[in-house]
Amino acid sequence: MSWWQSLPVILTAVLLLLLPGLATALAVRMRGIPALLVAPAFSVGTIGFLALIFPFARIPWSPVPVLIGCAVVSVVAFLVSRLWGSGSTGAEQRPRRAYLAITVGVGTVITSLVIAMQMATAMIHPDSISQTYDNVFHLNAVRWAMESQNSSPLNLGAFTGISAYPAGWHAIVAIVGELTGAAIPVLVNSTSIAIGAVAWPLSSLFLTFAVAGYRKATAVVTFVFAAGFATFPILMIDWGVLYPNLLSISVLPAALGLAFTALGLGYHDRPPALIAWLSLSVAVAGVALAHPSTLMAFLAFALPGSLAVYYFRIRRLWPPQSQESRRQAWILTVALVGGLALLTVVWYFLRPPSDAANWRVVETPPQAIGELLFNAPLGRPSQEVLSICLFVGIIHLWITKSRRWLIGTYLIGAALFFFAAGYNAPIRQFITGVWYFDSYRLAALLPVVVLGPAVIGALFLIDLVREKIRIADGSVFGKTRLPGTPGPTRQAVLASAVYAVALLPIAPQLLPVNFASYQAHWQYRSDSNAALLSPEERTLLERLPQTTEPGANIAGLPSSGTALAYALSGRTVIQPHILTTHGSDIDVVNAGLKDAADFPAVCESVRTLNVRYVLDFGTRTVTGTLAGYGGVMDLEENASLELVDSEGSDAQLFKVVACW
Repeated sequence: MSWWQSLPVILTAVLLLLLPGLATALAVRMRGIPALLVAPAFSVGTIGFLALIFPFARIPWSPVPVLIGCAVVSVVAFLVSRLWGSGSTGAEQRPRRAYLAITVGVGTVITSLVIAMQMATAMIHPDSISQTYDNVFHLNAVRWAMESQNSSPLNLGAFTGISAYPAGWHAIVAIVGELTGAAIPVLVNSTSIAIGAVAWPLSSLFLTFAVAGYRKATAVVTFVFAAGFATFPILMIDWGVLYPNLLSISVLPAALGLAFTALGLGYHDRPPALIAWLSLSVAVAGVALAHPSTLMAFLAFALPGSLAVYYFRIRRLWPPQSQESRRQAWILTVALVGGLALLTVVWYFLRPPSDAANWRVVETPPQAIGELLFNAPLGRPSQEVLSICLFVGIIHLWITKSRRWLIGTYLIGAALFFFAAGYNAPIRQFITGVWYFDSYRLAALLPVVVLGPAVIGALFLIDLVREKIRIADGSVFGKTRLPGTPGPTRQAVLASAVYAVALLPIAPQLLPVNFASYQAHWQYRSDSNAALLSPEERTLLERLPQTTEPGANIAGLPSSGTALAYALSGRTVIQPHILTTHGSDIDVVNAGLKDAADFPAVCESVRTLNVRYVLDFGTRTVTGTLAGYGGVMDLEENASLELVDSEGSDAQLFKVVACW
């Protein structure tokens, strides 16, 4: 299958990410560019919320109910906006210039194409699968959400025997699947490209417009940087694979931009308080329902801005001159202390079990610091121009005493990565346990905190170049004067010269992404040495609808790829994930199936689970050999099993004949 053939699936995912959120944004009276930029965050929040509540109302998860649900959310948003949405406060730079709209439009298309090509290069083909541990669950969970018509976190948790699992990404993929009818791997890859190539740059620009102002240069620099990070979005389709984190981090910048707007910081037009906080709630819900760990990142990154607002208001009230001013100061202080205490408690408890969080440091403290200085986490190529812009931006923010809280946001993100990657001490568990102590997850968050200061630094350098050209009195290089009087054409030439001179050194910063794409593509290669599924094994799985009957359950070693029988063929397996929480019957089958004819207790479990077939894909696994699976490994025909189908030397399908 070619990428051209998958284009309708990608476009369907793009529309699903844009239209529901755009309707909500327009309903709360956002207009123009801001409405478009915040649309993915609103869409993710709306779809995630509907996926959560639909099962309680016995509404199936399918396109028509979702469309109606999104329309209802927009209508409610419109009514709230009309009833409580009069007036606006705060700094306002409403973008009205056509040049800015054209820049954003053209930049969005170009950036989306660049990122899409980067991700497509990593994935190799639209129907490739990531040969990684977590992909077994994600592909099967999409199938489960579509077949059960239930994409709630509770349903996805029950699928593998746990209480809940963040389901925002799976809910979106399931609807795209219902609309297009594409195969599960094509759905997964196409939707992931739509998220990384569209949601991420739009969300990023909403954040940078909030902290750097509405300028054409802001849009240009943001798009270049958004397409040039080596750790996002590419890393999330490489390591793990972490599709829910891809979605949640893609809309995180928009949530931060809305938070800064609600706090009265930055350049966005601030709506009335109720509308501002409700808008923020929708975006934060999307972040949380996509993956709760990114919610914790949001709270951490928004903390410096909250502290800045507290400081500004206390400074205006101090020393208190009246009873009212003292009361306001006390309310602000109690709210701050209470919020910090609540954040500490949530930070401590909202994390995975300790036995699941076992990632160790991967480098020394000096290495981690060096990687932060050169924006080259986890051995990625250094990005010198990005680093220069970042530190120019930090220095500029500090010297001008403007938006210093943005420095704090960067330092928090950098500290999280440092503790996860290179500082092995007891405090590391408290600080980074939310992310399993995993440096890869935290490296993917770094672009979010780098964007603001780096764009501000780049704008400062662009303005410096522009000033040099202005001093040269219309001369591009200080020698040759441009003819004619100042006018639109002459201004356009000068603007082009400014951007060319300023952005020329930035272009090579896309090269580290080529490295990241090359690294990631190894996870999608399908050959005899593939970690999860070889071409022969996949061919055998795709024949299961012809070689097995519906309703028959299939056993096998899940970490060898047999569990993907469900995602690729629709035939159910007794273990849809490598670490499925299950009962004793599955343990009995895994341990003794090939000798079931000699052990009646095994047959009893076989009949309880309706195990009719077993797949044997050899001993190569994505996790290494696991204990307790001797009954489904090294199989051959005997009194218990009959060979039904095979492909190549290792892929075999047996029918269980002893117990039926």
